Amino acid sequence: MKGTHHRGLLRKTACAAALVLVLGTAGSVPAENVRHAVFAVAISGSAETTMKKYQPLADYLSGKTGKAIDVRVVKKYEDILGLMQSGQADIGVFGSIAGSEAFLEKKVIPVARPEKGGVSTYRGFLIARKDSGARKVEDLKGKTFDSNGGSASVGKFFPEKLLRDRKADFPSFFSRVTTSAKHEAVVYKVLNGEADCGTVKDTVFGKMAGADPRVKNELVILATSQKFPDGNVMVRSGASAEFLRSIRRALLAMDKDREARPALEALGADRFVLSEEKEFETLGRAVHALERK
Repeated sequence: MKGTHHRGLLRKTACAAALVLVLGTAGSVPAENVRHAVFAVAISGSAETTMKKYQPLADYLSGKTGKAIDVRVVKKYEDILGLMQSGQADIGVFGSIAGSEAFLEKKVIPVARPEKGGVSTYRGFLIARKDSGARKVEDLKGKTFDSNGGSASVGKFFPEKLLRDRKADFPSFFSRVTTSAKHEAVVYKVLNGEADCGTVKDTVFGKMAGADPRVKNELVILATSQKFPDGNVMVRSGASAEFLRSIRRALLAMDKDREARPALEALGADRFVLSEEKEFETLGRAVHALERK
C-alpha cells in the first residue's frame, strides 16, 4: 500500500482516519520527477501526529520548489534509506547515527536541521542517584544500567563509547543492562531505584528537572556526551543539484518568511540551520570504529 499523502491533508480533518503507515517499500513512486517528490519520515507517536508535524513543511517546500512534495510515513530510519535507494523517496529526516552512517556510505547528502532557542543538537547524560555514592563512571562497575532502547546515539553509542574510552567492556561492566521505551522512563527508573544508572537526552532531563524537584535534587550527572545533530533533513544521493539547492535554500530562509511560520510552529522550531558534512563524517567514522572493535 502506498503511504503517500497529498498537500492540504491537514485542512481536511475528516480524512485523519485515512492516514497510512507504510510498513515497507512496496509500491513504486516516481522520485524527484519534474512535478513530484517524496518526503519520508519515521513515525513518532502515531501516523497522524507525524503527519501533523511534517505536512506543513512539505506544503511549504512544495510552494518554494514548484514540486508537489508528498509525505510518506514509515516505521524507522532504515525504511527511509530503503526508499531513497530504490528511488521512491527524495528527502528524509534522519537521526544523528543513522544519518551519519548513511552519509559515510554516500547514500545521502545533509541539508539542514531545525533549531530552537539557538540549539540544534543534543547531548547524552549518564545519571545516577546522588545517594549512591557514585562520583565517576568507574564507580558504576557492577551496577545496573538502563537506557532508551530506541536511541542509537544516547542509548547505545554514548554509553558504549564512554566505557570503551576507559578500556572497559560494556557487556561485562554492568551487572544488568535493561532498556526502556522512553528517556523519561529511564530517569524515573534511576530515580526510583529500579536501575542504578542510565543514559538520557539532556533536553529531556532538563525538562523533567524543571517540572519535578526530585529529578534535580536527587540525581547526579556523571558524564556528558558529545553533541549530536538533531532532526536532520537529508536528500538522497543522485538527486539533481538544482533540487538539492532549492531544498536547502528554502529551508535556510524559513525564519525570514512569514509563510513559513505554520511549518516552523508544527516542528517546534525557530529556524533551520545548515548541516555541515564534516560533522556527519566525524560521527559516522566514530560509529564504525566502535563497531569494529
